[in-house]
Amino acid sequence: MLESTTPKMLHWSLIVSALGVCVAVLGGYCGWSLFPNMVHKKVEQSVILADGSEQYKRFVNLPQPLNFKVYIFNVTNPDMIQHGAIPIVEEIGPYVYKQYRHKKVKHFSRDGSKITYVQNVHFDFDADASAPYTQDDRIVALNMHMNSVLQISENDPGLALLLVHLNANLKAVFNDPRSMFVHTSVREYLFDGVRFCINPQGIAKAICNQIKESGSKTIREQSDGSLAFSFFGHKNGSGHDVYEVHTGKGDPMKVLEIQKLDDSHNLQVWLNASTEGETSVCNQINGTDASSYPPFRQRGDSMYIFSADICRSVQLFYQADIQYEGIPGYRYSIGENFINDIGPEHDNECFCVDKLANVIKRKNGCLYAGALDLTTCLDAPVILTLPHMLGASNEYRKMIRGLNPDAKKHQTFVDVQSLTGTPLRGGKRVQFNMFLKSINRIGITENLTTVLMPAIWVEEGIQLNGEMVAFFKKKLINTLKALNIVHWAALCGGAGVALISLLYYLYQKGRGEEAPLK
Repeated sequence: MLESTTPKMLHWSLIVSALGVCVAVLGGYCGWSLFPNMVHKKVEQSVILADGSEQYKRFVNLPQPLNFKVYIFNVTNPDMIQHGAIPIVEEIGPYVYKQYRHKKVKHFSRDGSKITYVQNVHFDFDADASAPYTQDDRIVALNMHMNSVLQISENDPGLALLLVHLNANLKAVFNDPRSMFVHTSVREYLFDGVRFCINPQGIAKAICNQIKESGSKTIREQSDGSLAFSFFGHKNGSGHDVYEVHTGKGDPMKVLEIQKLDDSHNLQVWLNASTEGETSVCNQINGTDASSYPPFRQRGDSMYIFSADICRSVQLFYQADIQYEGIPGYRYSIGENFINDIGPEHDNECFCVDKLANVIKRKNGCLYAGALDLTTCLDAPVILTLPHMLGASNEYRKMIRGLNPDAKKHQTFVDVQSLTGTPLRGGKRVQFNMFLKSINRIGITENLTTVLMPAIWVEEGIQLNGEMVAFFKKKLINTLKALNIVHWAALCGGAGVALISLLYYLYQKGRGEEAPLK
């Protein structure tokens, strides 16, 4: 009886082993081919902007506000600076605001591959996150509007006569300034506005009218006819820039990439190539607006964001793999080509607009490493650096006391979920400065030492909150984990069954061959 059963058992062990091999092969096929293709197609479908889709709703209203943090460089020795001393600054902040973004969609293109919109931005002060700082804190900061008007008048030959009258009317135009610094509140400096041109008369009124007609975004006319400067007041409310971005239809890798800004494929801000009609690399619009990124990121790749605030595209480079609240992703950061490697030797001299006279710059008109002249972008002589002049030339840093550059605190970075392109955490960090210098015919500047003077630095970023983390895990991460379990369970389970059955077969067959010898 036992002898008749053994061949059947051997037969069945081979069948079970073969089935195990089939399950293992199926598990391998599912894990390395079928499941990835299914997930790839599902992600493609989910990232495409289609009217009424979940992605479209998240596109129109960001599911959570961005964090907008402002740090102000409070000047501790304004009177001494007026007599030629090196400025001493003290960072105060952060003053934290919640930045809400709402896109007002104008229309889709006929083929559905483009969407046109205007973005409205609203800021709410977050008192809890800002504590102990408040918007009523008093500060001594660079008088941006007065310094801007003086330098623009100096650099424009057509305004030379205005410069003469400015010196005589400085008191009436800028509220009797005692120095190049303004004593004000954080609320006024950032949003509500520092008022000037208050009830001017005669030539002072003509000067104020010219300032008003210059069209600066940061200077607004008040209901009483006076003017007011603020860094971000013009950003708080209805937007004006018209964006056209790719919806991802037909090519998901292009989703949210900016196609046009104000009906133009390129900027007209920076210098262009000498060849007529050829757009320089500086004026090219590349990438997304940083609210999201194209899917299917790869280690070692790079991507672009476009920032209208600084009128340029910025390249981000892969740095490392990261984990954020259990969600895997990649970290990207800016490279040396942001503001360090600028000039003819780097084939991007188009950024060297050379609009400022008698400032600290190279012989070829380019600024030293770590600084970018935004004069043609902002219609004001503003200089961009990283916070605390991180990585900037010593030509600038040695002239300021109180700077403490730290790459961990001051470098721009973003953590991105590699499959979907969703930003998990990150911060766009930049600093706004102006040259402080002696200006011919302006008495209040006659003893100033030429320095690159910091005003504020900002961090505009996101950190996915608990609700969004849970949503993301439910929609994607948990599904990926389940598919991975099925893959390895089938592969390992099938291989294990096949191996055990094969060993059983060999064992029983060996016993059967030994039996006649006994």
